[in-house]
Amino acid sequence: MDLELAGRRAVVGASSQGLGFETARALAEEGVRVLLTGRDADKLEEAVREIGHGADGIVADLSRVEGARALVGAAIERLETVDIVVLNVGGPPPGLAGSTDLEELRRALDRCLLSMVELCQGFLPGMRERGWGRVLAITSGGVRQPLAGMVYSNASRAGLTGYLKTLAREVIADGVTVNSILPSNQVTDRLRSLLGDGMDGYLESVPAGRGGRPRDFGRIAAFLCSESANYLTGVSLSVDGGADPSLL
Repeated sequence: MDLELAGRRAVVGASSQGLGFETARALAEEGVRVLLTGRDADKLEEAVREIGHGADGIVADLSRVEGARALVGAAIERLETVDIVVLNVGGPPPGLAGSTDLEELRRALDRCLLSMVELCQGFLPGMRERGWGRVLAITSGGVRQPLAGMVYSNASRAGLTGYLKTLAREVIADGVTVNSILPSNQVTDRLRSLLGDGMDGYLESVPAGRGGRPRDFGRIAAFLCSESANYLTGVSLSVDGGADPSLL
């Protein structure tokens, strides 16, 4: 299927590895000029080389609002125009709601909410002016069903979801869609670090009977950025192998 994205330009957050990397790769394979970002210059260079297709990279720390603001300026200077922005950043550490560390919560809000809002504010004016744009956030299944022991992620990403839902209604008439994709059970280093030795048993309990393939996740993300998805906005799409039992 041709996603009609050839010639578009995209910035993908935290894309030197994991789900961000696979999203960047899927977009690049559709003819998008992709700008990868990451904090580790060596990992970023390796990711750019592996993707090919004219991909490029910028070292950026999206855990801070200042880092997100700097990325906006650098990306516009490098690409001139940005049609697609994928909001993605490494997740905060585990934590319990009953013993919330307020400083850790502030860091999580900076990372998963405020920095992502800064990216939207930086790239949206150009998208609206040109009458075409895609904002896609990679968040977490914890947005729909809060995850035990993950209060910092649950709180900050739920806040981002509320912001994006509001934004989606404001900008759709300008040709800009705003959606979220909610990964759960994807076989990544992040999941391994959280589940440790219990990962295999956990994944066997998922209705699909296995973990998700990050490469497949990237292709779903690319579709949400496609021309055919021009009337799809304000959606939070779970990609979880059937784990979410909710009706809606």
